[in-house]
Amino acid sequence: MDAFFEHPTPTSMSARPPWRTPHDVRLQPPDVYHEIAARSRGADDTSRHRPLKFTSWDGGRKAGTYGDPAHAGHHPDDAHPPEGEAENSALIVGKKLWERTKQDVEEKGGWEAILKDGSTALTVRDVKKATPNSKRLDPQHHAFARFVLPIAESALKSQEWPGKKHEDDKEENKEDDKAKKKSSKDKEVDGSDQEKQDDQEDAKEKTKDKNDKEDAKPDPAMERFTVALTAEMHASKTLRNNDGKVIEPLKLLDGDFLAQLESTVSVEDQATPDSWIPRSSHLLRLTGKHPLNAEPNLSALHGVGMITPTKLHYVRSHGAVPPLDWNMHILSVMVFSEGGRQKTRDWTMDDLVEGQFPVSEFPVTFACDGNRRKEVNMIKRSAAFNWSAAGVSTCVWRGVHVRDVLIASGLTQQPENERWFLNYEGADEPSEGAYATSIPLAYAMDPANDVMLVFGQNGRVLHPDHGYPLRSIIPGMVGGRHVKWLKKVWVSKHPNDSHYHIWDNKVVPSFIDSKEHPLASIFFHHEDTAVYQQALQSIICKPAHDERVPLPSGQRAFEQAYTLEGFAYDGAGSCVQRIELTLDGGKTWKYCLKKFLDAPLRHGTKHWAWVFWFCEVTIGELVNCEEIALRAWDTKNNTQPEHIIWNYMGMMNNAWYRVRSMLETHPETLEPVIHFRHPVAPGNEEGGWMTPNPEDERTEESGGQSDKEFSLEEISKHNKTEDAWLILDGKVYDVTSVLSWHPGGAQAILAYAGKATVDSTNQYKGIHDNCTYFSVYISWFTINRSSEDANSKQDECLIGTLSKEGIEAMENDAERTARELKEVKERRKSFALQPDAYIPAKLIRRVEKNEDTRLYTFELPKEPNGENGVLGLPVGQHVQIALHFKDQSVIRSYTPTRPVLPSEEDGTFDLLVKTYLPSEHGPFPPGGTISNYLDTMQEGEEIDIMGPNGGIEYEGRGIFKIDGKNHHFRRASRINLVAGGSGLTPHWQLIHAILSDKEDQTRISLIDSNKTHEDILLHEELQEYADEEPERFQLWHVLSSPPKDKEWTYSTGHLDKDIMQQHFFPAEDNDVAAFLCGPPGLIEKAAVPGLKELGFEEGKTFFGF
Repeated sequence: MDAFFEHPTPTSMSARPPWRTPHDVRLQPPDVYHEIAARSRGADDTSRHRPLKFTSWDGGRKAGTYGDPAHAGHHPDDAHPPEGEAENSALIVGKKLWERTKQDVEEKGGWEAILKDGSTALTVRDVKKATPNSKRLDPQHHAFARFVLPIAESALKSQEWPGKKHEDDKEENKEDDKAKKKSSKDKEVDGSDQEKQDDQEDAKEKTKDKNDKEDAKPDPAMERFTVALTAEMHASKTLRNNDGKVIEPLKLLDGDFLAQLESTVSVEDQATPDSWIPRSSHLLRLTGKHPLNAEPNLSALHGVGMITPTKLHYVRSHGAVPPLDWNMHILSVMVFSEGGRQKTRDWTMDDLVEGQFPVSEFPVTFACDGNRRKEVNMIKRSAAFNWSAAGVSTCVWRGVHVRDVLIASGLTQQPENERWFLNYEGADEPSEGAYATSIPLAYAMDPANDVMLVFGQNGRVLHPDHGYPLRSIIPGMVGGRHVKWLKKVWVSKHPNDSHYHIWDNKVVPSFIDSKEHPLASIFFHHEDTAVYQQALQSIICKPAHDERVPLPSGQRAFEQAYTLEGFAYDGAGSCVQRIELTLDGGKTWKYCLKKFLDAPLRHGTKHWAWVFWFCEVTIGELVNCEEIALRAWDTKNNTQPEHIIWNYMGMMNNAWYRVRSMLETHPETLEPVIHFRHPVAPGNEEGGWMTPNPEDERTEESGGQSDKEFSLEEISKHNKTEDAWLILDGKVYDVTSVLSWHPGGAQAILAYAGKATVDSTNQYKGIHDNCTYFSVYISWFTINRSSEDANSKQDECLIGTLSKEGIEAMENDAERTARELKEVKERRKSFALQPDAYIPAKLIRRVEKNEDTRLYTFELPKEPNGENGVLGLPVGQHVQIALHFKDQSVIRSYTPTRPVLPSEEDGTFDLLVKTYLPSEHGPFPPGGTISNYLDTMQEGEEIDIMGPNGGIEYEGRGIFKIDGKNHHFRRASRINLVAGGSGLTPHWQLIHAILSDKEDQTRISLIDSNKTHEDILLHEELQEYADEEPERFQLWHVLSSPPKDKEWTYSTGHLDKDIMQQHFFPAEDNDVAAFLCGPPGLIEKAAVPGLKELGFEEGKTFFGF
């Protein structure tokens, strides 16, 4: 399907031989030339002179192609390149080809334009053929490089192509879809390619056999996302400006009153000064009954929409709410007038509301400075009480601009060489004196900053908890600067010096761990530690904390959509430019679509209100992820920190918001569910995946001292994300709090949590010596996170010591681990294939087995002494192939068909690969990524391989090692094999190894399922074994489309229980085992159910490669 680059093909060229004049020379057999070849530079490889093989110095031309311009180069009759230039000729030819292809690509607008064109599908074959392999052409200058395609695999998969179906095509083609669905069901059990089961390529892209009809469909989620993203893009371009005009007067207690306000007072308040205030029972109280500090449930906050009902607005109070009266309330304003004289003027509420000042109304989001402090307190106790992520709200606020009132009060212009401040003070009487604070006057005087004196909330007067009758609203700033029950405003030449301005709403350095610290007073008085602008923040609201999502059943159940939702906001009027979430710890990110308020802008540039976001994922993605993490970006491309930064006041926490999940059984329905947990539970509820710092708890209980001793049995119970203990040098640490920021990711520690040692088959570097590697990681990073802290994080995490018996067991285990590790390295030191590094393998030969199946032979790197490399792949194991694309490597597992036996090792290995070729009218026109890449490789090009991989290993004479445990199936070791397509390859290893050993009495029964006769791999080899070893090897085929031109004596149709019952060894007291390898349709829908009905037990008597 190489439609993009119309280079002439050999069939379109003249068949005239490429020599200039006729001659009668006839070549002799190759052996005649051996002696001459040995004396000829670069001519001792006679295989080069076979048709379609590259000539020596002309890497761009193949012999026997009769002048194909695509392989144009020097002809033997042409002038031979000068001595010393021969090696450069291939590179020169390659560059010319690349320049021509590059020009073709540029004329079409580049790869991205080609991908967007949609008139035909760009394939990996197109890109591979169009990209010169400089490593092959110029190894001197690319000796250590890896060949990289200049495009991402994901771009190939997500492109448009003719006939690609979209969501709105479904109704129109409903009947066709039904027909395809039926056809797909027929094909799902045909069997095709083992690699299709193991890697995304074959699971998504297989087109020839159409075994995965699901992948032939367009991705509905992607289509919905595209539509929504387009809508968002349009909305972003057409955001309307909010002119702030008031449409109607303040409303009475009617209309939507009950939706906005609570009508009853709480019993809890009756013994407090606030007994008169109606408050919603849906507000979660954080500091007891009085004073009220409360937040809504996060899900409720999000669920009511983008304008928060007044009764659900979070409440922050330092004391009792003053019972003020609109008609009696006075605002006192003091300013500097001309000549620097102070001037004071009092304003009534009617003066402000109905007087000379323009009234404006628009939505503003603001949050408590301590929002998300509960998470901070889980790391280490701060100086203040808990807030979850719900300490934020958005209401429509009505008022007048403070600058207008200040000017009307006689304010003169601030001198350019001075800095003045605007002070606010409330009418409440908290314990530490009046609540007062200040902001720079210049900020308030800028009309675009909308600094307001507010008297209305959501169309009515202010609620008492929110500042009735008058408060300040400073859009973009933290809640601590918004003074409620406002009674006094004045201008000063210095910042406010009240207790709450100095000792509250501050972020001091992390080493300040108490107000008694020698430097605490200086830093708290330091104006640079004051918090003004809100921090960039994003929160996940759906799934809710403790939500359990039932696992769906049925076909394509895990492809069902689930929509994640939440909100985000920023300070200073900055736009939240991008929101994204990750399901894999930050390796990849999903774009979250935004929802805006109607007319969200002020002054054309200011965003004072939050945005809501949503992101559609599949149930399967949620099942496979352990954590959902969210972050936002602002217009300066700043983003939220990955981890919480602790500070004494516990303020301004805006680290990634993380929701963790786990599969469990619902306690009531007993059905499988995904259980989601937020970092902390709402309000003061216990729960969440974060847990209190044990050091804080120990400090409370025993003054920070702990003499606890733990056994290995007790430690083994603490091996979960929410409860992880680690043994380091005989000491026990609770490292749960480390998991969220560990540089290697949580799994790097969880792999060893609750364990006394690590197994030698795990990663070999730095995980021994009692896990010193992790000890160093923990210590180094905790010290650097708070280097001034008197106690390191490692000391904080210390909870006790290991028992004497445990220490002895650890010492013995350490010796065992070191011994086993040494043995493993010694055992594999002569092998080229290694489990912790990718090695290059060079393609030296390819053979076409049929129209879409190739046998590739790769050469392993030579040993330092020049000897051939040895693969050393255990029977039943796989290798991983890595091919390099623009954004990342594409990795798949394949099973070599040779060498299987040690005697077959010759420095090479064979891969039998079915190529899922591009198909213009197929369900996935680009075809398979890996198989097409391999199919376009030229001899001399390389792939990367790593291994061994896999959980099944045949050790011979009927003994299997499965997931590290030995299994021996008695009764002469009878085994059944289910294969489909190239899922036959691991079975072939097993068959070949057993039948090549005359002493191995294992008996084998193989059922191989395919679509057509041509799809049967290793057909002749299998039949030969069946004829030679009828007692040890029974062979049966199943074809869904049997040949019409020959007799077919095997099964027609699809694999089922009856076929297996007829041809398999029966299950008898765990003496017979079955092994499966093939496409998901064959295995999951036919083999597994059938074997279970026949008495086989998964994980005990039947296993999957």
